[in-house]
Amino acid sequence: MKKDYTIRQNKLKGSGMKVKYVCVVLALFLVSCYLQPPDTLQDVKDVTDLPQDHTARLADVPADKVLLTRDSQTAMNEHYDKTFFSVWHHPEPVHALPERLSAIFTQFAAHPGYGENKRKHSTAWLKKLQQNAWLENYPNTLQPAITVRSTNLRMLPTNGPHFYKPGGDINGWPFDNLQISSVAANTPILICHISRDRSWALVETSFAFGWIPAEDFARVDDPFMQTWQTSRYATVTRDKIPIVDANGNFSLRTSIGQMFPLITEMADKLEILIASADANHQAIIQRVFISREIMNIKPLPFTYANATRIANELIDEPYGWGGLYGNRDCSAMTRDFFAPFGIWLPRHSADQAKKIGIYIDLEAMEPQEKEKVILEQGIPYLSLLWRRGHIMLYIGERNGRALIFHNVWGLRITDARGEEGRKIIGKAVITTLHPGKELTNIDPDALLIKNLSAMTILAPAK
Repeated sequence: MKKDYTIRQNKLKGSGMKVKYVCVVLALFLVSCYLQPPDTLQDVKDVTDLPQDHTARLADVPADKVLLTRDSQTAMNEHYDKTFFSVWHHPEPVHALPERLSAIFTQFAAHPGYGENKRKHSTAWLKKLQQNAWLENYPNTLQPAITVRSTNLRMLPTNGPHFYKPGGDINGWPFDNLQISSVAANTPILICHISRDRSWALVETSFAFGWIPAEDFARVDDPFMQTWQTSRYATVTRDKIPIVDANGNFSLRTSIGQMFPLITEMADKLEILIASADANHQAIIQRVFISREIMNIKPLPFTYANATRIANELIDEPYGWGGLYGNRDCSAMTRDFFAPFGIWLPRHSADQAKKIGIYIDLEAMEPQEKEKVILEQGIPYLSLLWRRGHIMLYIGERNGRALIFHNVWGLRITDARGEEGRKIIGKAVITTLHPGKELTNIDPDALLIKNLSAMTILAPAK
């Protein structure tokens, strides 16, 4: 009997081991389903099916058609230049007001968030930044300056990030809440304040304010500003091209829409001014020659050929929240696209839609009606489409569908538990207003067309 009992006991143990094994495997499978990383393995159908080349649009429109009258473009370009240099003529901060700066620290005190190590920020983290900001002495400096390298405007005087959650791609990386915007080299700024340790400066640009590292700018004086504001400028038409100074040393990397004082115009090149810093952080001017393949006289005539050329410089660029990593987000892309043509756009997507051009409200319309209005009234490459948090460029139609160009992070999807996730696109692409509709887990309420709020036509076509 004892032997039979032992055999039965061993069989039961074996069965138990099998059950435990199955349970462990099942648990691992379920966890793998629930903890899926963002979907980045395959592009959505729009991206694979539509030509990701703006010159394909020239099959439907005359390449040399001028979309803006000379008078309209001249007026817009003059407004652009005046706005661009406005910070050099402000006697005091216009946007970086004391109450706004205090509110920023209050905001992060209530939500300390997480750092690059996915650990929660301590109260000491913010206290240290607040002490260094030295706001009780604000503003302690009012000095015009110019950036001498590409830099980033930060909410607080630190390059460290702030995330609302330690993981994920919605409230976590890459959405650093301290990132405001990138700023191209040789951009006019107003220094409003220097940090206690003198390593950071709070500055205003013509489109935003924030903290930048002290080594990223040089101070300018009246003779410099008079020399720099020539009323004739060259604009960048090739992106991320290295520029060297007269001695062959690296100076800066181009960014679409950058502008530089124009000195001499030749058949194949332009002579321009670039700025750098001397040993005392004062701005000095150098003359350099640049190929007309890289820069052209501003404003660039707004033809379809030029529009598609500039757009192709921006296509396929990785998504860069607030301009991080030298890339662009949705509103940086649209802003930089229009800059060579002398059309000024604010930095924020909602402001781009609401503060310039002809605003057409689409919010109360059904999706089909929205698309009909866009196709009937939109001007390709001169019309913006806006939904809260995202801005897009209307570029024409294909098979009765509106086509858009936008730099987009991803599409909202739901996982096996019904929780929110993202189908990552993560770059500048051409799509319809229905990208991802083929996905079985797409959130139908998140389709671009459904939440489209407005179309803004930047100028009437010629």
